[in-house]
Amino acid sequence: MKDGCLTYLDAHGDEQIFYEPDPALHQPEFHASNVQNVLALGTRGTGKSLEMRADAYLRCLMIPNFHALVVRRTSRQLRESHLVWAPFEMQQLTGQAHNFVANPVAIARFPNHSDIVFGHCQTDADMSFLGGQYGAVYFDELSQFTLEQFLMISAVARAPVDAPYRAVVRAGSNPLGLGSDWMYSWFVNKDVKIEDFPDYNPDDYQMIFSRLEDNKHLDLASYTARLKNLPEHVRRAWLLGERVIEGAYFTEFAKTKQVNGETRPWHVIHTLPTWRFKGEDCEALDLSWMHVVRSIDWGYFPDPAVCHWHLMLPNKRKITFKERTWTRTLAADVAKQIKRESEGMHVVESFCDPTMFIKTGNAPYSIGEIFEQNGVPLVACQNNRELYGYAIHEMLSTIVKDEQGRDVPSWQIYGPACPELVRTIPLLQMDKTDTRKLADGPDHWVVSCAYFAMGRSAPSRDPVVALIPYWMLPARKQRISGRV
Repeated sequence: MKDGCLTYLDAHGDEQIFYEPDPALHQPEFHASNVQNVLALGTRGTGKSLEMRADAYLRCLMIPNFHALVVRRTSRQLRESHLVWAPFEMQQLTGQAHNFVANPVAIARFPNHSDIVFGHCQTDADMSFLGGQYGAVYFDELSQFTLEQFLMISAVARAPVDAPYRAVVRAGSNPLGLGSDWMYSWFVNKDVKIEDFPDYNPDDYQMIFSRLEDNKHLDLASYTARLKNLPEHVRRAWLLGERVIEGAYFTEFAKTKQVNGETRPWHVIHTLPTWRFKGEDCEALDLSWMHVVRSIDWGYFPDPAVCHWHLMLPNKRKITFKERTWTRTLAADVAKQIKRESEGMHVVESFCDPTMFIKTGNAPYSIGEIFEQNGVPLVACQNNRELYGYAIHEMLSTIVKDEQGRDVPSWQIYGPACPELVRTIPLLQMDKTDTRKLADGPDHWVVSCAYFAMGRSAPSRDPVVALIPYWMLPARKQRISGRV
């Protein structure tokens, strides 16, 4: 080791650099971090696998009797990645040809009695390493692991009380994978629900991001050209580092979009627009005359009850500007809160799940009837997962003009007030048995909006106070205005 680099002696006895941390890829930060759990997230081609092996080598060389664990999701992934390079690398670092064994378990051994175990968790029987104790645990392609696997394997990261080091967990991943939802929740967004995981501490999790163009050792042009031929969702994840869900249903959903070289908010906005009324700009949208539509998806527990408030602008632009979620809350209490939170709004319709009007058990009233008794009249929509998807697709893809005459999607979400809707839209997937349908998942917020989309409410109309009362107008003008 020299100046933070891993070195070895070649056949002529000359010192050669085996691994040098690249600041452009934030590798020195990865190795120096004292945070208990660190994720190296980024595009393909940023050296994350080598970075993790090098981190394990460094710890084993510096600390005698140190034990590390490197894990891939399947045995094939392990054979085609770490087990291809580790035997040769160990021979370079230690000068010995017998320091790596592959049967029955792949282990790299150092002269100071430190070692690295290479394992996988394709089946429960494969996780024989769970009985061990390791100073560092490395997850390669973390998005391929389930949360349960991550928590179970991470538990073997332990250190004796008198150890000169702290046991850590390190991981590398690109954004693509079935486990990307929990990975982003724990390492990036840090929005883990404390009621589900009371011991979660966001300060114990760190994410370090790197991009393909930062890797100076890579032929960027040829590698980029090869990745561009991949399916769109894979290309976006591997080449651009975007978070995408494999099999995502709403692929057209985009928080921002490049328009004429300018990055603009697209489906998610962070400020509400103003509206010109009687020739003057209003400081805020006047909800006392603009049409507001509510949509409700009912649930108690574990499924939540969800309500959204949608604004219908006169130019056919629709903005979902408010969201509320309840669990373990009675229907009457939910209805009362919806009514309170709608005060001062010109609510024209409230669309809902038709099953809310089904009576169950010995209850004298259905959920829908309880809502209406408490001041929330409802309009039942269709319950069809195929229609849900089509209705949302149409709103996301339709283009209208905004107040400045620019192209915008017909449906936008006010992000600060609708966090769950913004979070869950990208996560929803196609049904594996029928790709036309929306698969089960965290879909309550999208389903609520689908009821709104299927309702096709009319846009607002500027309230104009006529100087001459309607009943005094000549009959001909009444006919022209469409009132007769």
